[in-house]
Amino acid sequence: MRVVDLGAGAGVITGALAVQAGSVLAVEIDPGLAAGLARRFDRAPNVTVIHGDACAVPLPLNPYRVVANPPFARTAAILRRLLDDPAGGLVRADLVVQWQVARHRARVGEGGPPDLLGAIWAPWWTFARGRRLPAAGFHPRPGVDAAVLVITARPSPRLAPADFARYKAFVTANWTARWAGRTEPVDWAARFRARR
Repeated sequence: MRVVDLGAGAGVITGALAVQAGSVLAVEIDPGLAAGLARRFDRAPNVTVIHGDACAVPLPLNPYRVVANPPFARTAAILRRLLDDPAGGLVRADLVVQWQVARHRARVGEGGPPDLLGAIWAPWWTFARGRRLPAAGFHPRPGVDAAVLVITARPSPRLAPADFARYKAFVTANWTARWAGRTEPVDWAARFRARR
C-alpha cells in the first residue's frame, strides 16, 4: 500500500516506512530538509520526496495510509486536509499529535462528538488514542507529551461522501454550545437524513 509521511523532516519515519511499504510519499515544506530527504532516499525506488506544503500537495486518489509526526502547530490544518474529503483514498492515519489532541479526538468514539469538528467527521471516520509518547523521547523536546491518534475510515460510512458539504453546512448551522458536553450522544447523521 502507498503510505504518506506528512512533514517528513529528516526522514526518521520515512526511513522506517521505506522498509515496509510498497510506496512512500514523503512531503516536507522546508527546502533544506526536503533536499536532504531527496539525497537520503535517492536510491530508494519506492520513496518519492515532494517539497511542498502538507496542506496543499495532491494526495493519492487510490487507497493510502498516512503515518506521520506533523508539526504540532499544523495539526488542525492537516486533520482538515485529510478528513474533509471522505471521497478521497485515505484508509487510515496514524498521527503523532499532542496528548490532549489525541485524547480529545478519541472522545468521538466514546460517545457524542466533543466538538463541531468531531460531529462533522464522525459519519466517515473513527478515532482512537494510541500509545502515549513522553516529551523526553523527542529531540528537540516539546513542552508536552504526545500520543498516536489513529483515524480509520469507516467500512460502512453513515453518509455518502457526496453528502459531506451539505452535512457540514447542516451541522454547522445547527451546532450550538448546548450540544457540547452533553452526556447523551447526538446522532447528527440521523438528524441530517431525517431533514433531507
